[in-house]
Amino acid sequence: MSLYLPPGAVLSSRKATIGALFHSRVPANPQHRAVVDGDRVQSYAVLEERSNRLANALLDSGLQGGDRVGLLARNRLEYVEIELAAAKAGLIVACLNWRLGDRELQHCINLVEATVVIVQAELAETLDRLELTPHRRIVLGGDYEDFLATGAPDYPDLDIDPEDGLVILYTSGTTGLPKGALISHRAMVARCMCFTSEFQIPIGDNFCAWPPFYHMASTDQALATLLRGGTVHVIDGY
Repeated sequence: MSLYLPPGAVLSSRKATIGALFHSRVPANPQHRAVVDGDRVQSYAVLEERSNRLANALLDSGLQGGDRVGLLARNRLEYVEIELAAAKAGLIVACLNWRLGDRELQHCINLVEATVVIVQAELAETLDRLELTPHRRIVLGGDYEDFLATGAPDYPDLDIDPEDGLVILYTSGTTGLPKGALISHRAMVARCMCFTSEFQIPIGDNFCAWPPFYHMASTDQALATLLRGGTVHVIDGY
């Protein structure tokens, strides 16, 4: 018995990236809450538009597929939209541990040769002390909002390979300095499916993101929740 595949099925499977899957999820319930961070609430439609704008702004600034974007911030709503924007633009987010000492943090940023570093305002002073490879710095707040506003709101429908990198999460460095673990789109999709299966999580269930986003405990679960149509509740700390 032969296996029938509808026209375009193989090509469509190559679009199974985190950005494309989220984009396809939005029309199902665009006004449903996607991310809640205290008084700030973003619907799926708003998160879609803002991540589109950021993706296009990053590409317009000269970044190309595979370039690394360092992200140094505590848990906050922007973490999710930055990861989704990178997923749509074919970029890789290096999720930096804000608890590290200067030597370790400098190593983690220079290790991945970050082209852009997005930083929370309260942590920007830390970067000033470090000897870093040349990069553009974007500070969360007014600077970030101005940069995001320069991007078009349209979905950047790029041909991104699911095997391309999505995020870099760092090991604890128990045998020396931290090592960067590159997680692909396909690996993240697999992790999302494993969480859903192992924990028997229903469609639309929510997630409280209180572990740090620089760890898989929040980044993986937050992205998995959005692909299932749930709400991510961002909590900064225990």
